[in-house]
Amino acid sequence: MSRYVVPPPERTEGSATLNDTRLNLTRWLAAMSSIACILVWWNDERHGMNSAWASVAVPSVAACLALAAALVWLRPRQHNLGAGIATVGAAVYFIGSLVSTSGGQGPHSLYEVASNAQFMPMLYLGAFVTMTRGAARLSWITYAGIVAAYVSLYGARAPQGADPVAHFWFTLLITHPLFILALSYVSVLQSKLSRAELEANAGRERFLAMLSHEIRTPLQGMLGSIDLLDIKVQGATERRAIGRLRQISSQLTAHLRDLTEYTRMDNPAWRLQPEGVDLVALIDDISQEHRPRVRAKGLQLHVDVDDAPALHRIETDPNRVRQVLDNLIHNALKYTAQGSISLSLRTAPDRADRLELTVADTGIGIHADAMPHIFEPYVRLEDRKLPRTEGSGLGLAVVRRLVDRLGGDMAVESTPERGSTFRVWLPLPTPA
Repeated sequence: MSRYVVPPPERTEGSATLNDTRLNLTRWLAAMSSIACILVWWNDERHGMNSAWASVAVPSVAACLALAAALVWLRPRQHNLGAGIATVGAAVYFIGSLVSTSGGQGPHSLYEVASNAQFMPMLYLGAFVTMTRGAARLSWITYAGIVAAYVSLYGARAPQGADPVAHFWFTLLITHPLFILALSYVSVLQSKLSRAELEANAGRERFLAMLSHEIRTPLQGMLGSIDLLDIKVQGATERRAIGRLRQISSQLTAHLRDLTEYTRMDNPAWRLQPEGVDLVALIDDISQEHRPRVRAKGLQLHVDVDDAPALHRIETDPNRVRQVLDNLIHNALKYTAQGSISLSLRTAPDRADRLELTVADTGIGIHADAMPHIFEPYVRLEDRKLPRTEGSGLGLAVVRRLVDRLGGDMAVESTPERGSTFRVWLPLPTPA
């Protein structure tokens, strides 16, 4: 028997993924910057390189960065506040450092100016990368602080004489607006691209919704006509033809559903709708829904449900869980000519915080070299022992995406000519 652990699908880079990346970056950047500040301060303090301002301010900045990291870690929704705290703390330190070294000509003063100069542009870059809004405003406020400090020290004129610190201040006044303007342009461009992507996805969804509606409307009429014919016909041949028509109609409905759902999940705005659900009752409902089709194909449907209390009340999206199982059962029906299909639910034996859903069949099985490909879109297995399989080739691709969005994992075990077992593990959160 071969086993394949299904890797998560590659996600389209969109606003949701970008926000997750920004959140993680803010956490680690603030935490690592805090540690770096302490290490640099400790090393310079040992060798007497810190000014009076740096001796006090650097530990304060490190504490500020640590606070920002903790805030973003514990309260992700306060991410923008945490990034702002880190930026303001660093800005106050840099401006204070420049003010404290003004007029100094000694090596310690020049060292402090030079060491801070290389990090000041990073302050603006960090604000634009980590903050979802307000980065440009905060950067211009920081620059206004630099201008105000310069004017208070040297007046509203270019520096006179050979004071290197004054000339450095003047260089900051000229170059920093260029950094802020460039970063603002990149930020605006990124926002426009994100908006364009969302609009493109929305347009594609509208088109698919319209197409689905235009096809479903005559399809419903056709199904009604099939039901009327089924009442009137008498012969076995006619009934087989009507059964075939009904099967084709069901397949077309499934194709539309899979295509619409697969495309919809490309949209970064796609979201789960979690709610409290009795998973045991949901499994029973799903099994009752599929039992007639299983019997019609001459197969047996076995259901094994663990009646654990935790499974009667969990927080998840029931429609997506249903869709995962529907697609797995449809897949089992396609590739099983005789025998049975089994559906089971239990808490995961190795982890109490996860549940395990299993759909097993006694069908044609899957060869080991085909396993990595069956979860790709538009891939179908063919077998000469079975009639040509009907399907969009999207069923398992949709399952893979849904399981990933539900925060779960999945694996498939199979022996050719003996059957396949699909296992899905989902988190087992309880509603508040």
